[in-house]
Amino acid sequence: MKLASAIFVASLYAIQALGQHATRQDFDDFSKATKGRWSGEITWIADWPGQGKKGDKVTVYKNISINEDGNSIFNKGFGGNGCTSSITVYNANTKQILQLGADSGGRMWSSIWSRQGDKWIATSIGSLADGKKIEATLTVTPTDHGNTLTTTGYLTIGGKKSDDLHDVLHRVSK
Repeated sequence: MKLASAIFVASLYAIQALGQHATRQDFDDFSKATKGRWSGEITWIADWPGQGKKGDKVTVYKNISINEDGNSIFNKGFGGNGCTSSITVYNANTKQILQLGADSGGRMWSSIWSRQGDKWIATSIGSLADGKKIEATLTVTPTDHGNTLTTTGYLTIGGKKSDDLHDVLHRVSK
């Protein structure tokens, strides 16, 4: 447990060095833009141990809730053969929106989110359970009066670029 805590703290400090800044209002806007229940049909862009193989078409479901009196966002997702969880918070000291997540296959990631106009940009680092490094740059674009979220971008896994990501989720309810 101590090792896991040390890795978590080290990854947050490492990713904070990237320097993307946000305001508390940005965090509140991000919370409102992403909260609710979401569903969509997506295609895995890579092999995700515990979830599925590259090219698998799966239905995904997400429940994103605002917790701790508006100070955290909890995201629980289901897709393919597995599930994911993440927590997102605003760090007032570093002025960053930070996310830490894991999935049922042992993948973990930490991200910094920032606003770019009406879009949200995530810069992420993490690893698969076997230790292969994952790096990603993702853009989430809300459309349809906030009822559709389109995620685009790319990942490198073990130094190799994945297929381009293009996931579309639709809000089922707020």
